Amino acid sequence: MSARYRYALIGTGFFAQNHLHAWAEMPEVELVAVCDVDEERLAAAAAQFGGTPYTDARELLQNEDVDFIDIATTPPTHRMMVELAAEYGVAALCQKPLAWEMADAKAMVDAMEAKNLPFMVHENFRFQYPMRRIKETLDSGAIGRPFFGRMSFRTDYDCYSNQPWLVDSERMIIVDVAVHLFDLARFFIGEPRSLYTEALRVNPRIRGEDVATILMKMDDATVIVDASYETRSDHSTYPQTFVTIEGTEGVIHLGPDYRLQVVSCGEVTEETLKIPDHTWTSEPWNGIQDSVSGVQRHWIECLDTGRTPETSGADTLRLLDITLGAYESLETGLPYRVGSSF
Repeated sequence: MSARYRYALIGTGFFAQNHLHAWAEMPEVELVAVCDVDEERLAAAAAQFGGTPYTDARELLQNEDVDFIDIATTPPTHRMMVELAAEYGVAALCQKPLAWEMADAKAMVDAMEAKNLPFMVHENFRFQYPMRRIKETLDSGAIGRPFFGRMSFRTDYDCYSNQPWLVDSERMIIVDVAVHLFDLARFFIGEPRSLYTEALRVNPRIRGEDVATILMKMDDATVIVDASYETRSDHSTYPQTFVTIEGTEGVIHLGPDYRLQVVSCGEVTEETLKIPDHTWTSEPWNGIQDSVSGVQRHWIECLDTGRTPETSGADTLRLLDITLGAYESLETGLPYRVGSSF
């Protein structure tokens, strides 16, 4: 089939390679251009995946006819890129975190809404295959009404080699990892009313927190989010997320190596989930890499149907409020009332 959508990728760094590979297997899209200020990295992306190379995003949008841009740059550039998309009347998919400050995030959402342009944030954890399976189980009513959850990501993986900006970031694991777990809590159980944070810096070479625990209070449930880049074990599970959800009729537990157990009305079922295969994915990254394909398929479905994306810009304002609220709680030592910043 011929491509229905022409797109450009802005940013060709470490994680953007997953974007490029995932788009390349989708016949619905055509890569028109790639953009990066790093000319060596840009040339490599263009040589492998095609597209006209640009070092300036405005020049790209002036010269190329595209249906959407995929923004895979670092957070400080997101507002500029999204507002450029709005200026040129182009839909946008943007990597997380959307922004460091609520004012910038609101400005992006407002700019796209003013032009009635589709806008989605690349919040990929909820699109992981195991997480979609958990959601299906919850929606089936198998464990009744959820009243407790735990979303856990604990590893000693060296995250700094591929993302050196994390070393100098004053905000680290909450904005890098816990943000995903917050979104999973929302996806599975609902919106929190308040939260409380404790966090530590264990690694002396970094500036921000590398261990964090957050207690979230929903209307009729509590959720613990915990994340660590300093947890040693004899069996690496990076980059897997563990999930426990207790309900009035049973329990769902996703453990190491994608082992899913469901206890429902006294009956126990267990299976080891198999991550969908792609020619370009590899362990241990395949769970995350496959979720990139999930995000991008959802984006195309929304463009086709006119539906609002699950992780729209407007929805992400709630997630950013939770994330920034976690830091406010850490700084003040007090619970944060969710919704206070917007």
